[in-house]
Amino acid sequence: LSHHHQLLAFVSLLETNKPYLVNCVRVPALQALLLFSRSLDTSADCARLVADGWLEVTVPDADLALRLLSAALQLRSAWEKLLHQLLEYRGEEPGHHRPSPRDVAALTRGLLEFLRTEGTELKPDEVKGGHRVTDFLTYNCLTDTDLYSECLRSFWTCPHCHLHMPFTPLERVCHESACRPHEAPPAEAPESPSRGSALHRSYRCDVCQRDFTFTPTEILRHKKQHR
Repeated sequence: LSHHHQLLAFVSLLETNKPYLVNCVRVPALQALLLFSRSLDTSADCARLVADGWLEVTVPDADLALRLLSAALQLRSAWEKLLHQLLEYRGEEPGHHRPSPRDVAALTRGLLEFLRTEGTELKPDEVKGGHRVTDFLTYNCLTDTDLYSECLRSFWTCPHCHLHMPFTPLERVCHESACRPHEAPPAEAPESPSRGSALHRSYRCDVCQRDFTFTPTEILRHKKQHR
């Protein structure tokens, strides 16, 4: 991967006598393909990817490719969720609310929510081969000359639950997407001592046969009640 591998993105299309691309900007090629491709096909180790059925990308570092792919899955899922919320809100459907600024800010900052994969079943793709992970990602449909690449595992430590064991690339993506860090309970604020706590002392009233914690002034007031 290199910063020289870039694509050209644009914000809007201005149509006059000729179409013009407005607000063009260079973007990293691999990240842009992972985020915006309608179809992604990968090899077993995710080092080879084909975007939209025609553009092939080879990543020398398979571990880096797997990390980027996992992050793209989480980002696209969170992005799609917020877009659905916004469309439902603008459609003025009852019971729908505007996306919270907190979620929008989290997506903007790149703090991605983990992809929920519990209960999902990987179905084989009858056309391409491999397994369909999402509607845009097909895992292990690109054939390799290595016959053992699909079953090879490498040790990896989960950054959230610290599980250390051998994973295949697909098992690692599924585990990292499903494993969510446990949220620490909010710290309880220490109770601030009340004013004059040093003046309070135990007091037993012989008249009403009860125990109190009073200041000297409160003791005098209590004694006056029995006069």
